[in-house]
Amino acid sequence: MKKILIFFLIAGLLNSCYDDFRLDYEHSTVAFSYVTGGSNQPGVLWRSVVKDEGLRLDVGIYLAGILENGEERWADYEIDPTLLTGTSYTLMPDDYYTLSNESKFIIPSGKLIGRVTVSLDSAKFVNDTLAKSPTYAIPFRLTATSEDSILSTQSTQIVVIKYINHYEGFYEQKGIFETFSPDGSKLNASSIDNVLLTTTVLLDTIETNGSMNLIGQDYKMKLTVNSDNSVSFAYSPNLSNDNAPKNLGLDATPTTSSVSTWEDINGINDGYQPTSSEDKGVTAYGNWPNAETWNWVQYDLPSVFYLNKSDVYWWTDLGGILIPYNTYVEYWDVDNEQWRILENPVVNGVSISAQDYGNMDTLVFNGENPTSGVDANKWNITTFDPVLTNKIRLHFIATESQGILEWQIWGVPASSGLEMTQIESITPNGANTYNPETKTFTLNYKVDYTYENYHTNVSTTLKWRNRIRDGVNEWRVE
Repeated sequence: MKKILIFFLIAGLLNSCYDDFRLDYEHSTVAFSYVTGGSNQPGVLWRSVVKDEGLRLDVGIYLAGILENGEERWADYEIDPTLLTGTSYTLMPDDYYTLSNESKFIIPSGKLIGRVTVSLDSAKFVNDTLAKSPTYAIPFRLTATSEDSILSTQSTQIVVIKYINHYEGFYEQKGIFETFSPDGSKLNASSIDNVLLTTTVLLDTIETNGSMNLIGQDYKMKLTVNSDNSVSFAYSPNLSNDNAPKNLGLDATPTTSSVSTWEDINGINDGYQPTSSEDKGVTAYGNWPNAETWNWVQYDLPSVFYLNKSDVYWWTDLGGILIPYNTYVEYWDVDNEQWRILENPVVNGVSISAQDYGNMDTLVFNGENPTSGVDANKWNITTFDPVLTNKIRLHFIATESQGILEWQIWGVPASSGLEMTQIESITPNGANTYNPETKTFTLNYKVDYTYENYHTNVSTTLKWRNRIRDGVNEWRVE
């Protein structure tokens, strides 16, 4: 019994000592939180609201120095646009939002947090294309308080608000794809089982970050859920990948039928940009003496490419080197291992008929085609149907010898797999719907490719799994 009494005595003393240390600080203060919501900028808080799930959020301050608040407290504030000076943010238009209290944060008795609710206009805010990214900001500055002070290092907060739609998030995708030749033969097929991330584009449209097990780095889609829960979609090029044709001549190996010992074949792909046909620069290609003789220059490429344009800038010294009066391009057919002339060429905007273009001995670009491929002081541009090749030749003839300041060829790498080539379009190929109860997309579509005549049929389901908003991982509830 004595031991029990001693235990309770010690316990009482300890509790008394603990209570003695649980004291309020001498001074109380109010402040905004230091969290950034992903902006990683001190004093800047990023927040997201969800379209159709409520366009409201709370902005708050906290009370420090008080363990238990037994009375109502307050802090006055103002919207201070000067806080946005030097930032990338734009002041939120006044008619885009309302505040539950336009001048004061109230910290209720029993609470350590004071809040003001921001309510966004459902029409004006979500119909503004800038509102889907961290653009619009409400800059708060604390000006007065019932407490001893406002914490100077956290007296302001720039609240940047964007919206997302409720389709945004991670989806579990399952399905199949099949690739067919023009005659209906199946070239390839596989199952699809991956996770896709979708982000808000605008209103009820999202964009995927991939598709068929991420085959094709530029393979992205925009999905729009219509009012009847049907789904429209379109191919969305991946802007992080540079799919545009490039001047492949810069990395090609040049050769020629003839070059003067004092000139340099490598001058045709040194990247020089001439200002006239007499602007030789440092180096140029010339083949004197070669009057009235067909000559050629050739590019050997490091791998197989699709080419669709050739630009040549001719050189003349107005003497032994003259502009050609006839010229043509041919490419190496890698499948049949032979040289072929281009099909359907357009030279400086003028279409050349197959009959004329096929008779290179008689074809002369002269006054009949005033914007032809043998003009001085300009890039002579030839576009053509894409060809698959690893080498290309430019032929030319002049009354005297010929010269070239620069030759550019444009194209993109050939695909490393059937479904890896550049996409031209994505079109419906069956029912495409969204089930709001299960948060599931059912998609059936056809993929056509820019440089190939085969196509791919895709059938998948995308089931919403989770999203991350303001640092919170929100999961689907079964």
